[in-house]
Amino acid sequence: MGSPTLAEVVAAIAGDPLTIDAPPSWSQGRTLYGGMTAALGWAAAARLLPDLPPLRSVHAAFVGPAAGRLTLVPEVLRQGKSATTIGVDVRGEQGLAARLTFFCGSPRASKVSHERVTAPAAPQPDDLPAVLGSRQGPTFAANYDIRHVSGGLPYSGGAPEFLMWARMKEAGGADPLVSLIALADVLPPASMPVFPEPGVISTLSWSFDLDRLPEDAGAWYLASATAETTADGYSRQAMDLWDMAGRRVLAGRQTVAIFV
Repeated sequence: MGSPTLAEVVAAIAGDPLTIDAPPSWSQGRTLYGGMTAALGWAAAARLLPDLPPLRSVHAAFVGPAAGRLTLVPEVLRQGKSATTIGVDVRGEQGLAARLTFFCGSPRASKVSHERVTAPAAPQPDDLPAVLGSRQGPTFAANYDIRHVSGGLPYSGGAPEFLMWARMKEAGGADPLVSLIALADVLPPASMPVFPEPGVISTLSWSFDLDRLPEDAGAWYLASATAETTADGYSRQAMDLWDMAGRRVLAGRQTVAIFV
């Protein structure tokens, strides 16, 4: 039996409290891949409140390994007229694995509207070779089609930044927003090109804001990540995701612990 698709993983969430066995094919070392952990948290939140306003912002703290049987505990922190805030604790066999906060808000009429961001220039993904397959990256990377555009590759000695196209390989039946969250953290830490040797990494915190909601679970996204400062065993990076039309979909920040 092959790797379960994202839709199959989400469909396996069941029970009261909600539980799921962390699928090994979506792992990164000894834990579930961070993007998948956050995606399952959102799926649990949407299960609790299926008519939530559009998701606007996410804060994720990755506390410990998300391994074995996972318990997803969503809680409504506040529900107002236009905004709802939901917290989700993800617990693994060793205790708390992640603490997630999802901020949702209904659209409102406004006299202010502008967009002052421009997508980086990049060839189309079909014109680029695939990289970071199952032999070249962590286990979960086999679920994605990733094409390198510019920036250094891990351990290459290049600049501490990446620009790559990415999409989910088997997205059929998946919710587009769950798919986007699972994909948004797919790039390696941007500091890895300057690693002098392979080393362990661990994401400590990840936050992102959504400029627009996705419509296609299998869409290509242009993903960028730039390590702004790296010192004392920690790297802080900025992250952006753009759709095929050149519109920014997501802007994020991340702190990564590096053991090199």
